[in-house]
Amino acid sequence: MPARCIVSNSSIVSVLKEKVEIFRDFPDSSLEELVAASRVATFEPDEFIIEFGEEGRFFGVILEGNARVMMIDDSGAEHKVADLGPAGVFGEMSLLTGDLASASVVGLGRCKVLMIPSHLFSSTVVTNPSALRRLTKLVTKRALFRGQEETRRLAETARSRSRDPYGLELQTEHPQKLLVINCGSSSLKYSLFDTGDAGGSAAGLIDRIGLPSTKHTHKAKGREWAWELPTAGHAEAFAAMVKALTAPDTGLVRSCSEIKAVGHRVVHGGESLRDPAVIDKDLIAEIERLCDLAPLHNPVNLTGIREAMKVFPAAEHVAVFDTAFHHTMPPYAYLYGLPYEYYEQKHVRKYGFHGTSHAYVSLKAAQFMGKPYGSLEMISCHLGNGASVCAIDHGRSVDTSMGFTPTEGLIMGTRCGQVDPGIFAYLMRSEGMDVDRFNALINKESGLKGLSGISADMRDIQKAAAEGHHRALLAFKAFCYSVRKYIGAYVAAMQGLDVVIFTGGIGEH
Repeated sequence: MPARCIVSNSSIVSVLKEKVEIFRDFPDSSLEELVAASRVATFEPDEFIIEFGEEGRFFGVILEGNARVMMIDDSGAEHKVADLGPAGVFGEMSLLTGDLASASVVGLGRCKVLMIPSHLFSSTVVTNPSALRRLTKLVTKRALFRGQEETRRLAETARSRSRDPYGLELQTEHPQKLLVINCGSSSLKYSLFDTGDAGGSAAGLIDRIGLPSTKHTHKAKGREWAWELPTAGHAEAFAAMVKALTAPDTGLVRSCSEIKAVGHRVVHGGESLRDPAVIDKDLIAEIERLCDLAPLHNPVNLTGIREAMKVFPAAEHVAVFDTAFHHTMPPYAYLYGLPYEYYEQKHVRKYGFHGTSHAYVSLKAAQFMGKPYGSLEMISCHLGNGASVCAIDHGRSVDTSMGFTPTEGLIMGTRCGQVDPGIFAYLMRSEGMDVDRFNALINKESGLKGLSGISADMRDIQKAAAEGHHRALLAFKAFCYSVRKYIGAYVAAMQGLDVVIFTGGIGEH
């Protein structure tokens, strides 16, 4: 979605003449004609200028700002091929060879690019002897990358024959036991993995923390147990988890010291925390700083981290952020139509959530299809009590339905999803609601539960709809419509689609 911008033709001619080697010997009149027949576009940070696999359409010259030539590997990680600054050029390989683009070019910051159409490149640049010599020199310099690309293609062939081409199976150099924790305000979910024994896993849920009749379910060794606990806080919940994991009949470890690493789901990483990170006092301070952006989630995530560090003091603790996968969204996708100062000063923007899920299932989809991860345009639908849709364009999240909070987007179990903000002011004024009451309304009493008047559980709603309950049927249809609407929007945004993925309790069943 590049924007046209106004830059004087004479200043562009000066840049080409003085700073771009290929155009050094062009007469001014030829450059003026070339610039007049080309266009200048502005690209935002993380916006694609050229996408991997795209047909060559133009020869690019960076006039202002910086861009990165990069590739997405099969783990979803970005790899820099080259960084380009002012007077940097790109796109010549596809135009000369007729091959599709073997790498993507994205804006590192806001940048302005002169886009010389392919027919002008062929008729003006390639036919100029001096320019052709310099172009040949440039292509030779970049030929190493072409060799690397051929190596990559061979590696892709090998990966397509591998049982686990994307490294999704847990493997370590030496067998280790790893614990993954998702700590919520009223629940603690946990999974234990043994990298030396694929069958040696355990999982559990402690629900209704802080409420009467706390429930604990635990699965291991092909069996399932369920207990009712006295009213328990988070400390008691962690003690119950440890007891289940270490008891001779239900456990898989003799002591907590056998667990070498603990992974923690942290909902909000803001704009700065973009990768999994080892937890230390500085990271804890940064997660605390972000509590204002996620007051319902980050504080309780920190509670889980602190309790786990007490229980597993010898283990390494790692935080994985729900927002991290979405850091590649361009500004035009994540900004709201509010005064820009609210973004600059208060960081009000779309962040997106469920990123860990969207990243994982998109890799699994590429594995299932036997296709390179970075070559696919995918839409991931995480549909459960919380629900979101994500557009994944050549391995990068470019838009998602959740926003500043996990309340935005789809109709969910108890969350309202996308609604006209004017409704909020109307209801608060007419119903005399304070902020806390209003938050409870949109997060705990709306969505499928509010529409149906029955339940937040899709299974209950489907059953009631089949029995003729009209509001249940309306809730079901409204939910499905909201999912279809986002899928259609993201097909248009990516201008293509290879895969639609469904995950989560509703998505899978």
